[in-house]
Amino acid sequence: MILWISLLLLIALGFLAYPFLTEARQSSTSLDEQITRENTNIRLFKEQQTQLQQQQVRGEIDSEQYHRLVVDAEKLLLDNTELDLLEGPSIVDNAGNGLWLLPFLLIASFATTWAIYDDIGAAEDENVAALLSQIANSEAQVTETEKLNQELMQAIKERVKKRPDNIYYWVILAQAAIADNNILAASQHFASALLVAPQDSQLLAQYAETLFLVDDSKFTQRVGVAVGKAFAADSSNQTVLGLKGIEAFAGGDFQLAVSYWLGAQEQLNSGSAIFQGLQVGIDRAREIVDGNFGPDNEGNQLSAVQIALQINLSLDVKVPSRPGQRVFIAAVRQSGPPMPLAAKKIFASQLPMTVVLTDKDAIILGQDLTTETKIKVIARLSSSGSATPQSGDWEAVSESLDLDVHEGEIILVIDRQRP
Repeated sequence: MILWISLLLLIALGFLAYPFLTEARQSSTSLDEQITRENTNIRLFKEQQTQLQQQQVRGEIDSEQYHRLVVDAEKLLLDNTELDLLEGPSIVDNAGNGLWLLPFLLIASFATTWAIYDDIGAAEDENVAALLSQIANSEAQVTETEKLNQELMQAIKERVKKRPDNIYYWVILAQAAIADNNILAASQHFASALLVAPQDSQLLAQYAETLFLVDDSKFTQRVGVAVGKAFAADSSNQTVLGLKGIEAFAGGDFQLAVSYWLGAQEQLNSGSAIFQGLQVGIDRAREIVDGNFGPDNEGNQLSAVQIALQINLSLDVKVPSRPGQRVFIAAVRQSGPPMPLAAKKIFASQLPMTVVLTDKDAIILGQDLTTETKIKVIARLSSSGSATPQSGDWEAVSESLDLDVHEGEIILVIDRQRP
C-alpha cells in the first residue's frame, strides 16, 4: 500500500514540475535563437561589407560613399545586437526565478500529502488487517502466535487513539481482555464502544455482563442501570435474559427468574454449557418454589449434587508478600468464558493452607462445578487487591482437570509473575 501511494505521489509531483521544466526548456530555446540571430546579423554585415568593397573597386561608388554605407551597416548591426541583449536576459532571468522554487514546492507537496495521509489514511488499518489475517492463517508455534497477538493488540491500541469511533477495534480489545480474564478492561472497552453506538443492543448486553462481573457478580446500582438499558434495547437477548433471571432470583421472584431463563434457553443449543447452567438455575428456582428437592424414582428425597476440590496452596519463598495482601483462588473452564465457576479469597498471611472449593462457592447462579467437567484451578496473589488480574501479580495455574475422574488434592505453589 505504501509503495502504491508513493508511486502515485511521484506521478503527481511530475505534473507539478512539468510547467517549470517546460518553461526552462522554452527559455533555453530562446537563448539559442538569440545567439543564432546574432550570428546571422554578423554574417549579413560581413556580406554587405564585401559587396560594398566590390562596388568601390568597380568604381560604382567612391571612397566617401563606401565609408558612409559601412558606417550605416555597422550602426544597424549594433542596434540589432543591443535589442537582443535587452530582450534575451529578461527571458532567462524570469525562467531562472521560477525554476528555483521547484525543489521547495516538491518537498512541501510531498510532506503535506504524507502528513494528511498519515492523519486520515488507512495504512495502520491495513497493518491491523494483515496481522489479523496472519494470525487466522498461522500454523506457527504457540510462542509465535502469542507474539503476533501482542503485536496486534498494540497496533489496535495505537489506532483507536486516532480512530476512537471504530467499534470493531473496541470489541476486539474487549474480547482479548476477556480471554486474558481482565474483565475490568473488557468493560471499559465496551463502554468506549457504546460512546460511538449507544443504542447497539449487543454492546449494551456485553457491557452489562462484564460490569456485573466487575462488581463481584452483584446487582449494584450501575449494573441494574446497564441491564435495564440492555433489556430496553433488546428484550430477547440471551445474555440479558440470563442477567434478568439472576436479578429476579436475587430479589426472590423465582417464577420470574425461571421465565427469563427459559427465554434465554430457547436461543441455545441444549448441549451447550450455558444451557445446562441455566437449567441448573431453573431447577433450583423451581425447587425453592415447591419447597423441596423432589423425589427420585424410588421416592427418596434428592439432595443437590456437590463437588469439592481440595487445593493445597502455598507461596514460594522468593515471592514478596504482605500479610494483608489478598489471594484469589478460582476454578475456571478449560476453554470458553473465563468467568470462575467457583472462587474464594484469603489473605497471604494464611498461607500455606488447604482451600476447598464447592458449587456453593459459585460466582454466577446456574454456572458452577456441577455444570462442567474440564476445568483448571488458578491461584493469584493480587498486587492491587482487585479480583481482576493485573501485570505484576504472582500466580499458579493447575493442569487441566477432568472432574469425572479427578481424585485427591490439587497442589499449587504461587511462583510465576504475570508479565
